[in-house]
This record gives sequence, structure tokens and C-alpha cells, in this order.
Amino acid sequence: MKILLCSVPDGPLENTLQPLIPRVNRELIYKGYQSKASVMSVGILRILSWIEKNGYSGDIYDINNLRPSDEVLIKNFKRTKPTVVGLSATLSWCYPNVKRITKILRKLFPDTWIVVGGHLTASSNVVLRKTETDICIVGDGEIPFLKLLDYFKLHPTHSQIDYAELCQIKGLAFVDKINKLKVTGNAEQLSASEMPYPNLERYRLGLQKFGKNGELIHEFFEHIKNFSDLLEKFDSKHLVQGQLNSERLKFYKKITNKKFMSVFSSRGCVSRCTFCQRAQKGYRAYAANDFETYITELKEKYNVGGFILKDENFGSNKKQSYEIARIMKKHDFFWLPEGVRCRSVNYEDLKFYKDHNMVSIKFGIESGSQKILDIMEKKSTVEDIYNAISNCKKVGIITSPDAIMIGMPGETRETVIESATFIASLRYLLGMDWNIANSFLAIALPGTPLYEYCQQIGLIGETLDEEEDYLIRLCEGGLNTPILGYLNKTESSIKEVNYWLYLFHYAGLKAYIDLIIKNNKSIKNMLLQI
Repeated sequence: MKILLCSVPDGPLENTLQPLIPRVNRELIYKGYQSKASVMSVGILRILSWIEKNGYSGDIYDINNLRPSDEVLIKNFKRTKPTVVGLSATLSWCYPNVKRITKILRKLFPDTWIVVGGHLTASSNVVLRKTETDICIVGDGEIPFLKLLDYFKLHPTHSQIDYAELCQIKGLAFVDKINKLKVTGNAEQLSASEMPYPNLERYRLGLQKFGKNGELIHEFFEHIKNFSDLLEKFDSKHLVQGQLNSERLKFYKKITNKKFMSVFSSRGCVSRCTFCQRAQKGYRAYAANDFETYITELKEKYNVGGFILKDENFGSNKKQSYEIARIMKKHDFFWLPEGVRCRSVNYEDLKFYKDHNMVSIKFGIESGSQKILDIMEKKSTVEDIYNAISNCKKVGIITSPDAIMIGMPGETRETVIESATFIASLRYLLGMDWNIANSFLAIALPGTPLYEYCQQIGLIGETLDEEEDYLIRLCEGGLNTPILGYLNKTESSIKEVNYWLYLFHYAGLKAYIDLIIKNNKSIKNMLLQI
């Protein structure tokens, strides 16, 4: 059995043919937008590690980063002649390329099994009926894919379908014998102790085989060649006097000429925000000793000196998070978590993390209006957010309070002003300037309560063609002007929503100036600060 695991590009087809690696390609401009950064497909690496542990072998084809033409795809597929192809469609934006790639595969190999996993499978009904996909895996892929391989042994071609047997495998979606969508429930998940870390050597071999250059593996590391590279990694445009003390400067100098790498110390999320596309159920933390083994290997093989933790909920398992911090300090790594709930850390936690080499932290704030936070089901308050940011200020941890979402159901001019005023107060607290980052518009992703709400109020159709049309519009609509691709979920006009994007900046600027005036009795000092 020849198994091929492929990553899938996201975005419009015309924007997904220019390779993301080598990095020089990132400077190319598509319709006014810079090309995407290269991201390693960790999901297919995890699946490959698991099936290899259980007696199978396979190849990785990183279509997402190599972004080959149809001609090159055909050439590589013909050379491989896979009997099973697993496509990792991590985002709903992958739909056009799933359609493109499965069409090529089916034409070349009529009997090959084609399996799709990732967040796109929230739209399984569309994927199964509008593309050449045979089966979707909904949720974690390791256990269902392994069981499918056992099934494929007994059923070598995709025309040999035993529906009763497929129904015994949890986590699958397929069209049954009476042409109805069948979903077999949530996928079984590996326990925390079983979750494998990716084997980068297998990824390198895939890049060598299909990209003719295994050294492209180094493109997935952030190279810190000089001081400015490092400051940029820590969002230097927000740094102010005092945030770079002598201790941190010493750390920064130590890591120059080393690399940064994105890693996970946990999987899953403890929250159920209404706008968030959830593929995994529950929350699991990697064992600290496994984490230590993995990152020390990266240090030795790739000269890594720092890590970005891509966890959705770092800090939710406090015992494990403290162990991770101790490991970072033990090996003299710098680190920053990018997904932290404001209620998951207190002053003592932040101080401990800082003392153990954490230099920056990012919280999922989303809104500065309590009304909107409640609609999002964030399970946090503006007071929780303020306390978390305030504690970062006290401890001396770099953070940024931007990245605000506008346009949720219930949004009004008043809630936009509330958000802008609140974010301005956080920036003022941190000593940052008044240039608040652009807000972004709430997108209804398939599989979320927000998507279901949009269907209920008629913004998204419920027929197969209408759902497919929405997937395509997600990829192609409003890239340069986001408001053009926005589905208006509010009770205000689309003209009013567009105005909010500008109002947010203006209201934030005004609120910031009001704080300057309020906190300075001297007119001279007010003017100097302004």
C-alpha cells in the first residue's frame, strides 16, 4: 500500500501557484497582498508518526509550501502512484485546492482512496459531493486514519465500500448507500502520553523527493541574523522605553545568529467561542519530558535558541505550564506563548514565567465590549482582560492588546466605541502609542455557532450549491477590501459597518487623548505627550 500525505494550499487558485519556499518568494505581491509565510503542516507529520509506529509507511508531499502547477502535480503523482492519499485541509479556504487536487488524482488513479482531514471537513457534505473525496475525517486524524488503512487493506479500491464496517470507525464522514451524509461521531483521540511530536527528518525527505531540496526544511525556522530581526519577532513597533531592560538585552544578544521555531506544548482548547472553528474536542497537554526531548533535539540539530508556543490555551494546565517554563530556563531558551486566556494567568504566574525566560505573551482579547464578549461566549470580562494586561506591565512582560474583532451579531456603534476606548486605555497603561492596529471583521466559518446563526437568518444558504458558493466566496471575496466579503450579521447597514472600521481608530485616538488630559495637570506636559 502506497500512502501519500499532502498539505493543501489555502486561498484562491490563482494565488496558490507561487511557492512559499524559498523565502525570497514571500516578497512577491498578489493583488496588493504580500505572499503568505510558510507554515509546516504539523498535522500530517503527526499522522505519519502514528501510522509508522503501527507498521505503515508513507511520504509527505508539502503541496501547500511547494505550490506546484498542475503539470508538476501530475508528474509527481504519476511517479508515486499512491493507493491512498490523505489531504490535510487545515482551513475552509483550502476548498478550491481540494477540488483541484482531487480532480487530478481521480483522473490519474480511478481506484485510489482519497481522504480529507482538517477544518474544511466542517463542510463535509460539500467536500464529499462536490469534489472527488471518498471519506472525510472529522477531528483528530491519527486513530481514524490508522483504522482506515486497515480497512483499505481489505478494500483496495474506493469502489469497494463496506458501509457497515466504515460505520464502526469513529470520526468519519461519507455518503452512504442511500446517498445520505453519514457522520460516525467524534474521532477517538490519542491520550496525552501517546501524542507524538513531529519527525522533521520525514518532512525533510518529503521536501527532497518532491521539491528536490531537503534543505528547504530550514525555511520553517525564523532566522535571527541581527538585533533588528529579533526585535521584530517581539513586535518591536510596540516596544517603548523601559520594556527592553539590561537583562532582556543580554538575552537578545545571546540568541543572535540562532533560530526560532513554532512548537506546541498542548492541543485543544478549554473554550467554545461562538466564532471559533473547533476540530478537536477537549484539551490535552504534552508530557513535559517528551517536550524537553523534542526541543533539545531541535537545539542540537537546527541551532534553535527560542520557541513560539502555538498552543491555543497555554497556561490552562498550570502544573504542566510551570514545568515547560522550567525546561525553557534549564536549556536557556527564550519563549513566548501566542494563545493565552486572560483568566489563565495571574501576577505570580507571569512573574514565574518571566523569571524562566518568557519575554512576551499574547492574549485572545477579541473585544473591549462586555456585551460582545458575552455574545462570543468568551467566559471572561473586560476586568479580567485589564487585570491580565496590568499584571504584564507590573512584571515587565511585553504584550500587545490589539487584534479586535468587529461585526459580531449585536455589534453597534456604541459597542465599537466601547472596544476602542478600552483598547486605548490598555495601550496607555502599557506606555504604547495611540496607533491602534486595524480591527478585523467577524467571519462565519463552517462548523461554528456563528455560521449556523447566519444560516438561520438567511445570510448563508442551506442548499449544497449555496454552501459551496459560500466556501468559494470565503477564498476569493474581499481580499483587498474586506468589507466587500463581509456578511452583515448586525442590525446596521453595511455602510455603517464599514464606517465602524474608521470609527474604531478615531474613537481610540480620542480616548487616548482624553487619558492624557485626565492624567496631566500641566498643559505643557499634555501637549508634550500628545
